[in-house]
Amino acid sequence: MYRLDLVLVFVVAFGIAPWRSFWSDAGAVIWTITVLAGVHVFLEWRYWYPSPAIGAFIEPGAALLRMFLQNRIDQVATGVLHGFLYGVLLGDRSELTPIFQEGFRSLGISHMLAVSGFHVGFWVVLGRPMKWLFRFRNWRLLYVLFMGVFLCVYAVVVGAGPSVIRAVGTFCFAAFALQMDWRIKPLHWPLLVAWLMWWYDPEVVQRVGFQLSFSAVCGILIGLNGLPASEFLQSWQRESLKGKKLNFLVPVQVSLSAWTATLPLVMHHFAGASPYFLIGNLLIVPFFVAYIWSALFAILFAPLLPYEVLEVWNSSFEWYVDWVLKLAEGISQQGLLEFFSQAYWQ
Repeated sequence: MYRLDLVLVFVVAFGIAPWRSFWSDAGAVIWTITVLAGVHVFLEWRYWYPSPAIGAFIEPGAALLRMFLQNRIDQVATGVLHGFLYGVLLGDRSELTPIFQEGFRSLGISHMLAVSGFHVGFWVVLGRPMKWLFRFRNWRLLYVLFMGVFLCVYAVVVGAGPSVIRAVGTFCFAAFALQMDWRIKPLHWPLLVAWLMWWYDPEVVQRVGFQLSFSAVCGILIGLNGLPASEFLQSWQRESLKGKKLNFLVPVQVSLSAWTATLPLVMHHFAGASPYFLIGNLLIVPFFVAYIWSALFAILFAPLLPYEVLEVWNSSFEWYVDWVLKLAEGISQQGLLEFFSQAYWQ
């Protein structure tokens, strides 16, 4: 649906990076022309010979995991927290009210409600203690295999959307390369996953979720280029930090990069973007992250938790959400400075 000026393509390919070798650039151009020339043939072939439904092979395991998570969430959560956990852990946002979702959009934190790498990272970090079982060098790949299978099952549980498939595929490739000590740039893995998804289903590139997910992750990796955090945000392995600490500006870079990369798509599809995304991602999201971590703990040890603790936990979440929604409504109607100045004088 879009036309490209091939002159601009050749200027970008050969003009801005004279330090690259001629043969590598020539090979890239030849490969690109070959792919573009064969796209129509491939689309027609895929139309007559569609890909099999891979999810059908792991649906039994996904059904068991879904039932387990639903039962445990039903045991420990009620009200707003129940709907929130269904949304962020199961991909089911049917219980979230329009006011709740509009508040998240106003603060630029809607990504919390769409299961993606942000949520996959919770499960990877939660399963990190299992690496002790595979601590020997020859067994390290077993950990990647185990986590990869679990995440594939979980991807089916949450609906196997483009964002979660991108996150799971990127983790599997990045973690495998890390264990094999391969020095491959982090940006290659999401691009490889995007190509595999297109090969499996060419129509996936027309979905808004695909466009937003890959635009955001590529923007983040470009913004974090050269930092250990760019590898960590894909493999979620401590080894990828190379003994360095995450810089305190990394969350700001992540938010700015993702927001900038997805801004054209958001403006086109949703007719507007939140100018308060930094406030939402830096000041509000950490508290929701704490509730998600506490929810995972409650899900694992639900039978052992006293009712009084769960009641306080649920009520505190309702109070916090109520405050966040009032904040979102206030700054969207009055503006940030006017809202806080009015609240100060009151």
